Amino acid sequence: MKSASQKTSMSLFVAVLAVLTLLMLATRTHHFSSLNHLPSASIAIFFLAGMYLRNIKAFWFFYIMTLTVDLASSYFRGQFGDCITTSYPALVLSYAAMFTAGYYTRPNWQQSAWQVNIIRVALALFIASSIAFFISNGSYYALSGKFPVLSWAEYATRADKYYFKSISNPVFYVISAIMIDFTVSHFFADKAINTDTDNNANNQL
Repeated sequence: MKSASQKTSMSLFVAVLAVLTLLMLATRTHHFSSLNHLPSASIAIFFLAGMYLRNIKAFWFFYIMTLTVDLASSYFRGQFGDCITTSYPALVLSYAAMFTAGYYTRPNWQQSAWQVNIIRVALALFIASSIAFFISNGSYYALSGKFPVLSWAEYATRADKYYFKSISNPVFYVISAIMIDFTVSHFFADKAINTDTDNNANNQL
């Protein structure tokens, strides 16, 4: 039989998976409607999946979901447009960079100061988001067949228009998740401490 801790871990895994799935559907499906003005959470979702789900199956689950949504939206519109080109497969590398960075920077509020955790996550998010951007953006210009050969200066000018927006999109979602994680972690830690204290007091009576 599964222990209580195993059941709790599985429940948390399912809960996080469900929340990230809903977030993906709520933001990436802007392809279908102009009413959704939420910034895409796709990049953040891979980062958070690596951080909290820590399972390669979760990575492929979300990658297949992005692919399904993009193909469905293309079918819905009746054209592939700029969404899916010969550079599209390179996106898996962008998502992998985010997932890997999240995997190795999960906060540990009990063992490290909160400032250390925040700085580590912020640096990892900035670096991974930058890598993901240049993989997806660079491959699009190089492999999509929609652009002439660009010089480095020309590419830098074009990339500069989208770089800041791209790396800032996941910040809101990651900060929200970290705040929830910090609050929940301290709540349960304090609850556990109080429970242990009460048990010790009862044992001494």
